[in-house]
Amino acid sequence: MSHFRTLTEIAFELSRRLPPLLVQGPVFFLAQTEKEAHQLQLLCQYFNATFPVDCVVSPLFLEEHTIAPDQFKRRTLYLKPGQILPISELTHQLNVMGFERFPRAVSPRSFAVRGNVVDIIDRQAVRLEYDGNSIERLQRYDISTQAALAPLPAVTIFPKAYSQHLPLWTESNLQYEFVTPKFYHKRFPLLKQDATVYLHVRIATAHPEQLVTILPAATMSLPAKGLEGFIFPAEHLLFLTDEHVFGAEETIATFANALDVTNLELGDYVVHIDHGIGLFEGIKPVDGEEYITVRYLGNDKLLVPLTAANRIEKYLGQAQPKLTRLSGHQWETIVHRVQDDVRQTAKELLAMHAQRVGAQATAIPTALTAEENDCGRHAPFTLTADQDQAITDIITDLNQEKPMDRLLCGDVGFGKTEVALRATMHVVMHGGQTIVLAPTTILADQHFHTFRNRLEKYGVRVGGVSRLHPPPAGPIDVLVGTHKVFSTKLDLKKLQLLVIDEEQRFGVLHKERLKAMRQSAHVLTMTATPIPRTLNLAMSGLRDISVLNTAPPQRLGIKTIINEFSQEMELQAIKTELDRSGQVYIVHNNLGTIHARESIIRQHFPEHSIAVAHGQLPPDQLIQIMERFYSGQISVLIASTIIENGLDIANANTLIVEHAEQFGLAQLYQLRGRIGRSATQGYAYLLYYPAALSKAGQNRLRALHSIKELGGGFELAMKDLEIRGV
Repeated sequence: MSHFRTLTEIAFELSRRLPPLLVQGPVFFLAQTEKEAHQLQLLCQYFNATFPVDCVVSPLFLEEHTIAPDQFKRRTLYLKPGQILPISELTHQLNVMGFERFPRAVSPRSFAVRGNVVDIIDRQAVRLEYDGNSIERLQRYDISTQAALAPLPAVTIFPKAYSQHLPLWTESNLQYEFVTPKFYHKRFPLLKQDATVYLHVRIATAHPEQLVTILPAATMSLPAKGLEGFIFPAEHLLFLTDEHVFGAEETIATFANALDVTNLELGDYVVHIDHGIGLFEGIKPVDGEEYITVRYLGNDKLLVPLTAANRIEKYLGQAQPKLTRLSGHQWETIVHRVQDDVRQTAKELLAMHAQRVGAQATAIPTALTAEENDCGRHAPFTLTADQDQAITDIITDLNQEKPMDRLLCGDVGFGKTEVALRATMHVVMHGGQTIVLAPTTILADQHFHTFRNRLEKYGVRVGGVSRLHPPPAGPIDVLVGTHKVFSTKLDLKKLQLLVIDEEQRFGVLHKERLKAMRQSAHVLTMTATPIPRTLNLAMSGLRDISVLNTAPPQRLGIKTIINEFSQEMELQAIKTELDRSGQVYIVHNNLGTIHARESIIRQHFPEHSIAVAHGQLPPDQLIQIMERFYSGQISVLIASTIIENGLDIANANTLIVEHAEQFGLAQLYQLRGRIGRSATQGYAYLLYYPAALSKAGQNRLRALHSIKELGGGFELAMKDLEIRGV
């Protein structure tokens, strides 16, 4: 089915995904031959219509897609005043013919129902007014104003396979048409012949070598895949992709990525981009074609052709969403609200970027001091190539008067803190100050200990500010803390670097304070959240990105054991770790029973130090427990999810999560990241209670178990998208 979009939408899509495509690369010309024009004219006259022959289509394509006249007429909808055709039957026929229902019809091959009025857009915009089950009036209407225009004596709606070959849409706000699949499909002589005089042709391909073989003059400057073709008549522009040149294999793969029907189960929630949230009810054959059936609120059903499967995605939000109504403006309102939020966020990003472009930061020399080199030699691990490159890029950024804004992304335990520490020391050694911000007390405390232990011997003054640490007295070079940093009155006149760990976890008010702080300082943001490749493209020009893909040398992948809860298994896991002089985390996220659990563990291991940690403990007591565990004085730490972020203890290599079925996938992944931070093999025991284990819980545990390789967070993010909200 052809897809039409407004000029604004297409311009935005192209500016986002293909900025250099329309101004660079090869230019060809496509001729509309007399033979093609004659064939199309004959086809139109054959079906009793008179159409201007101004569209571009391969004659071989027309030959392949000719059907018997009786079959064509059976799939054609004839409408006229006085005709008896209930609205429900009309909407069913339009769905079968490949039309899509919207709250408001504004694009070709779409329709809308509002009370006794039905709007249909095929070759023109038509409004039907009903009196009961009878069509009372037919009129053209203006798409932009929705105002009724001239009356019509009759209207013929053609099936999708032929409507795609009728004249291109000529309304000023509907200039683009997505071309049909298999436009050339390996008919290379025809492609060469047609690339001569009429349309500018752009080709985006993932196979440039093959294209150059077909068209020797082609010099592809932007290889691309997963895009759709279109025609823009006003600019005489034809945009082709591999689908049209080599065949539909890539499009099929794109559809599979958008919606893998084989992985859907009856009753799964899905989202149609135009109609909202519904329930998947299987595949239904209609007139020889297969349709995805989606049920909406009020038992309304939508039939979506498999060729339009890219309009549907599996739902990824809250566990049990509300279904959308097909009629009305509910989904349209939601989409507009989200669009407004996105625009507002974009405005804020651009405004912040504009302010930072106009601001000046201190340019820090690139030369490393003797202290920096010595600190590097005494690092716990040899730098990976990714870390080394990230540090080089950061030092280069710091040498500019334009404020640095770099995002450092790396999986759990891949050395983000080491990179931030080297950047911090570089700033301090050249006379500047650094603030290191963390969203949680535990994470801030961990950073405080790491920075202080590594930097103090070089004369660097490190202070901490959090629930556990009062503001330091006297001069400071590095301030590590939570949001409490904002309320301190320390002398930070030489602030040159702001390091922000997991910025997305700060609250709105704190983010506002961050905006003010980062105007003239260099900024390094760290996150363990896997970032898809598209984010790098989307943020291009606004933020530089460094990605740590490689684990430190000799680091082993964590072995994950998923099992029904067994006290015998838990005790054996603890004993095994203690026997090799290691330490154990036990995650028990119920404060009402955590001390009872402590008593049981203590009875079995009386000779070992065992402690409990959770967020409701007094700050002094919590910091004492964490410092004792960090120093190895505590062997077994029974804790809430307070340990989810921040603990980096090389000697702790066994994690036991009780009631694992209650945790989200990302949370389990972060918890598992607390261990396996040395050359010692780490073991994660995820123990669940069968009675409480849902299907979604099974999928989460299965997904986590499948990620055995270091750096699997990127793979896990994709799995999380698949199962979240099931």
